[in-house]
Amino acid sequence: MKKKLLSIASALALTVPSVINTAHAQEVVVGVPISSSGIFAFANLPARNGITLAAEEVEKSGELGLVKIKLLIEDTNSDKNQAVNLVNRFINTNKAVLILGSTSTVEAQAYLPVAQSKKIPVLTQASGDVAVIGDWIFKANAAPAKIMESLALRYVKDAQPKRVAYIFNRDNESYIQQKDGVRGRFEQAGAKTVLEETIVGSDTDFSALATKIATQNIDTLVISTTGEVTANIIIQAKQAGLPASVRIIATPSAGSHQFLKVGGTAVEGVIFTSDYFIGSTSKLNQDFVSAYKRKYGIEPDNFAAIGYTVFKTAAAAIKQAGPDYSPESIRKGLAGIKNLPTVLGNGLLTQTATRTPAYDGIVLTVRGGKFVPL
Repeated sequence: MKKKLLSIASALALTVPSVINTAHAQEVVVGVPISSSGIFAFANLPARNGITLAAEEVEKSGELGLVKIKLLIEDTNSDKNQAVNLVNRFINTNKAVLILGSTSTVEAQAYLPVAQSKKIPVLTQASGDVAVIGDWIFKANAAPAKIMESLALRYVKDAQPKRVAYIFNRDNESYIQQKDGVRGRFEQAGAKTVLEETIVGSDTDFSALATKIATQNIDTLVISTTGEVTANIIIQAKQAGLPASVRIIATPSAGSHQFLKVGGTAVEGVIFTSDYFIGSTSKLNQDFVSAYKRKYGIEPDNFAAIGYTVFKTAAAAIKQAGPDYSPESIRKGLAGIKNLPTVLGNGLLTQTATRTPAYDGIVLTVRGGKFVPL
């Protein structure tokens, strides 16, 4: 693999690892295995941008004093084996004392046991409920399966679904959990499951599936997979004759620029739940949006906001960890995060006993090519 190492330490004088003490600063090494290419890049490229922006802001603010974070970002190419290799190298060679993980549950389930066994804390934005892997694993965002349940409850109240079809990614535990979060609530409310079909993340031709879905007598279609694949399924289903009256529900993966780019007018009216809404009037969010647009020339999406939160949370934990900044101290710092201002959810982030923040998702829809509250 051609290494794409981003050393913010040299560019920005950031730092954090096997803690190195100097007369002027303590350096902490943080490893970031993140899929900048491959099928998970739709979420992880903006997440990487959010992490980088937050790192620059923390460095500029001086809030960590003499502590410098050395941020090592490398591409996993959406490959779980490559992710495992990177985590091993970050820990064994680079002496990282903290890992910031990618949004991919597939990758996370492969490398998190490595960090757990070596007692190195991980703060991940993986979609699945991966904190159960061990007590060194923390999530920076709520479990999407839980915020999908809040969407389902809202939808039951507003739309009263009767006949529902489900399409979900069977090779990604997170998307199974998100589908189940909706289906459970729908069936409790009396909705009938008419059809349940599975795909794999690498699928691109959905013509047969689209025809099958279009011929069902349904009022609601739930699609639980990546943003780009969701958009392609919707396009092909509508081309196959899916009635305009069928309402479509998607997962937080729809809250990405790639979903809008691929889906175009076909995804108008799609309903999904998100950790983040760009229209929040909080000063923290307005500053974040402005800074992100200045740096990258586009508005932040759901995954950019999560990445931004990941690094801000890590910095708060590192600040609490002093003066030794060991993995154990950073782990305690992560566990002690309470009411941290954030651009996600209700604006405050607290780690729960399950090492996963809890907040309701924001129910959004696509209108005029933009994400707006439903």
